[in-house]
Amino acid sequence: MANKTSRNKKLNSELSHALLNDMERLEYGFATYWKQITAVAVVLVIVVTLAFWAVSARNRANREAAFALADAVTVEELTAALEQYSSAPGAAAARYRLVKLLIDAKDFEAAVRELRRVIEAQPAEPLLGSARVTEAYLYESMGKPEAAAKEFAALGTSMELSQALRAEANANAGRLFIQLKDLNQAASCLTRAANLVPDRESARWWHENARAMLIALEAGEYGPYTKAPTKL
Repeated sequence: MANKTSRNKKLNSELSHALLNDMERLEYGFATYWKQITAVAVVLVIVVTLAFWAVSARNRANREAAFALADAVTVEELTAALEQYSSAPGAAAARYRLVKLLIDAKDFEAAVRELRRVIEAQPAEPLLGSARVTEAYLYESMGKPEAAAKEFAALGTSMELSQALRAEANANAGRLFIQLKDLNQAASCLTRAANLVPDRESARWWHENARAMLIALEAGEYGPYTKAPTKL
């Protein structure tokens, strides 16, 4: 008898549940689980609020950094601004401006240190390529033509650089190797620059400059030189 009564209660419960329409089921579910639903809703509101606050704070910090870095015009001002905003999106470009100011002040050692920090930051092109080429020029300004020539030559074969920068690097490497009386290395670098098909006016200038130096070199104007035989 007890089992029959239990089965009847279970059947009545299932029948009652089946007769509930969708709205009633929703109301029933909310009435039953309102604490859990409210807790989840509160958590979601907190998460969304924190995310919005984080984005707003980051944007505000980026704006402050951009204004501070743009307003800095002296070595001292840029140095101070970069100490405060070293990880800001525009920090690499601002540090490159600092390098130029240091070069103007003839403080080449400090310029090299800052330039290496620009390169280590791996900014997007053309800033990265320009920084690497500037480093080679700095070595020359510091009285280190061998280091400058090697750096220019390495950059001249780097496909990471634009064609214009590769032409500039090869032409300068050739010029320096001529000064160092390493005419074979000079010819190799100048040939690379002369063989580049210019894709813009700046590349064309270095291309023509390298061709002129190569013709003079092969004519013996820089000293005895025997052109290497063409490989078949």
